[in-house]
Amino acid sequence: MEKMVCTSADFAVDLEKAINDGGCVPLVVTGNSMTPFLKDGKDIVWLCACKESDYKRGKILLFRRKDGSLVLHRVRKAIKSGELIMNGDAQSWCEKINKSQVVAVVSEIEHNGHKRASSAKTVWHLLMPVRPVLMRVWRKAQSVKK
Repeated sequence: MEKMVCTSADFAVDLEKAINDGGCVPLVVTGNSMTPFLKDGKDIVWLCACKESDYKRGKILLFRRKDGSLVLHRVRKAIKSGELIMNGDAQSWCEKINKSQVVAVVSEIEHNGHKRASSAKTVWHLLMPVRPVLMRVWRKAQSVKK
């Protein structure tokens, strides 16, 4: 697969067109907010159209913040009012968005050439109070490994 670099505005237009045509779009993960489950520059997520059943705890969604930036985070909680509480796996804080801000859902994750389904079942949510400590230990282990 050939990699293409583009602005998030251009990407969003192309992504929405591809999704509206019924396709899925690969995206190389950038940033560390979803560490350790998604690795910056290494993992690829496959983005598809979001169904109502995708607005549930544990699903990874691509959404547009009010400033226009695109963010890939996990649903922590769905509120009946149509709002979603979102959280990056490496973060200890959450943000609230509207379902209308959601651009796509992650259907598959590709790591080292191997695809796996994006699973909504994770105990990581339960560990939110101790995530900062776990992330420090994980980062220390990664630095020693190098």
